[in-house]
Amino acid sequence: MGYFNLEHYEPVENRIRAFWSKYPNGRLLTDLNRTERADGRVEWICRTEAYINLEELRPQATGYATEIEGTSPINRANASENCETSSIGRCLANLGFAAKGKRPSREEMVKAMRGVARKELQSGDYESLLKQLISCSTQEQLGAWSAYAATFNMPEGKRSELLRAFNDKRSHLIKNAEVA
Repeated sequence: MGYFNLEHYEPVENRIRAFWSKYPNGRLLTDLNRTERADGRVEWICRTEAYINLEELRPQATGYATEIEGTSPINRANASENCETSSIGRCLANLGFAAKGKRPSREEMVKAMRGVARKELQSGDYESLLKQLISCSTQEQLGAWSAYAATFNMPEGKRSELLRAFNDKRSHLIKNAEVA
């Protein structure tokens, strides 16, 4: 990873302050979920929705984050809080509260500096990820799949394709849950 200066990235707290200043009647809703991974570690997955006024039924932006307990000094004791903060930061970046070219928050860049090792995508991995995604039948399985898929280093085009497939699958699971 090339050199970058943390001073060029703003804390999530600044994005939150800017959101409330611009949208005093807005809402930030978080949905934090805890799952146990196959390896026994606890994983937190958070979705944040931003609404710019009280009447809105659909969010103007969303953001997701995942954290695994014990993967860093912060995550040993505060993985859930770290996950929620990251999710809020991503949501607000999606709503435009990030300087051009500085979409990640300072907290995310600190995490990147820790050098989270990712596996290189090998021949057959992408197809395997798609098959595993298709076989997910619950939100919990989908969350676990998402965390697993995030462990791969892959070209942005492949990552975007997987994200679209993930969002389609998530929508499908939500619709099926509403019908049941």
